[in-house]
Amino acid sequence: MNDYNFSSIQNEGIDGLCFETDNPIFNLDSIEDECVICAKNVFGVSSLFPWQRLAISNILDGVMTVSNMEKNTIHHISQRKKEASESPNAEFGFVFTEDGFTMARQIILLPTGAGKSLCFQVPALLLPGPTLVIYPLLALMMDQVRRLREVSIEPILLRGEQTDDERRIIFERLDSCIKDYSQSDVKIIIANPEILHSEKVLTKLEKLNISHIAIDEAHCVSEWGNTFRPSYLNLNNIIKRLKPKAVTAFTATASPQVLERISNILFDGKAHIIRGETDRENITYFVKQCRIKLPALLELLFSVNRPLVIFASSREGTEHIARYIRYQLGITEVRFYHAGLSRTEKDETEKWFNISPDGILVATCAWGMGVDKKNIRTVIHYDISQSIEAYVQEAGRGGRDGLPSKAILLYSPEDIKILKKNTTISSRRIQQMIMYAEAKTCRRKILLKSLGDTRESSAYEHIEKHACSGCDVCDRTAEYEANDEKKLLHLIQKNKNIYTKQDIVNAIKNPLWRAGDVNNLVSILESEDKIYENKSILWKRKLAVHKKNI
Repeated sequence: MNDYNFSSIQNEGIDGLCFETDNPIFNLDSIEDECVICAKNVFGVSSLFPWQRLAISNILDGVMTVSNMEKNTIHHISQRKKEASESPNAEFGFVFTEDGFTMARQIILLPTGAGKSLCFQVPALLLPGPTLVIYPLLALMMDQVRRLREVSIEPILLRGEQTDDERRIIFERLDSCIKDYSQSDVKIIIANPEILHSEKVLTKLEKLNISHIAIDEAHCVSEWGNTFRPSYLNLNNIIKRLKPKAVTAFTATASPQVLERISNILFDGKAHIIRGETDRENITYFVKQCRIKLPALLELLFSVNRPLVIFASSREGTEHIARYIRYQLGITEVRFYHAGLSRTEKDETEKWFNISPDGILVATCAWGMGVDKKNIRTVIHYDISQSIEAYVQEAGRGGRDGLPSKAILLYSPEDIKILKKNTTISSRRIQQMIMYAEAKTCRRKILLKSLGDTRESSAYEHIEKHACSGCDVCDRTAEYEANDEKKLLHLIQKNKNIYTKQDIVNAIKNPLWRAGDVNNLVSILESEDKIYENKSILWKRKLAVHKKNI
């Protein structure tokens, strides 16, 4: 794999060589005007970011180069390779097969909120054939359809459970595209991996002369492919059958290991990788140590800004947390979202949260990917993420408007026990999450290093010496022990042999703590030999702290 980083306005090869911008690999001048005009007139975007310009130029130049090679030398593979090596984007990742098929492949790593949709939307309107965009979730597909319709683009949507009439209309539009693309309004086709297993659908797409395939949220190929979504593992075969001139996989967060797996699954290990800016400087990262999470969450809600998202790992958890917040704090602007809701319920919740100025949404990961509510001020993880990639992806829902946002992880030692019970999570990923949650050095630096950010070892060396203004460790507000545990141990030690378990419940006056919460904390500390019940006749059942914890 070739690997380039343009976050610091340069391209860095995997072999360590750097190519400065005064000798660019990619020629942006030839496409600048038409891309900017398209972005402005169609999508209402006055200018493009450098990473968007580079991604767009890669796609257009790649398709153009492959088209020219096919036109001039249909079967001369050696000549094609020579032409590719001399093209303006020689490092793009061209792949050649002996049957005459040539394709340009790339993986683009952009941060959440970087506007990656424009990277395939703009080229789609300029390419000689349609663009196929593959999404992992129906919610993302529908969101993309909605956004395209807002700018008067009518995409084709291919998904399961469509009626015969819906599919007939779709196929009629595809037939018109096959007959004469120049007269067709079909520019973008949106699908999920499963629908591409339909032979009827695939046969129709095969005749379209697709210019570009864009695979969004490509890290799902690695995270879901083996078990949850085996159809992802077949995307390579789909690509080879449809024979597009270029394929681009987009993702917001991926470690070197995940990037390598994406490349292997989709591209047989032959892909050009472009990295955008991994770091989101407007997000400040915090970890709140606690043993009992619901009271800790409620305390947080008094001090953080909204709109706010709370990520939980289970459907039941989202519902319980949302209802508890509503009941305990009297907040009405709180709802839950998970995969078990009906399509109507999901749509209503999404519409509500999208316009809510101070709403609280409690959600599983089924909500997070691709959602574009720009003014989320706080993201709280009630349950720990299964990987650094997932955590950064979900934390990145906040602050997409560029304004300050907080990402807060509620962390308990129980979280690691839960992760270790999940045999599908590698020990490396678990260790990365532990390092982040228990860090005594800059959390941002740990995230960047885990994600393979090439700047981490040099440009960020100053972080440990000076506050990065981006995490609780660097601004010296980090807590290294659970506050609820510390307070309970102090209370028992101060009143040694005074309180029984029931007395402790009555002694704690905090209205955010229920009797069950206190009992759970007492049980945890007792099981860890931090406190004990006195068995002497005089002090029977009175609580005391073990000397090693004093």
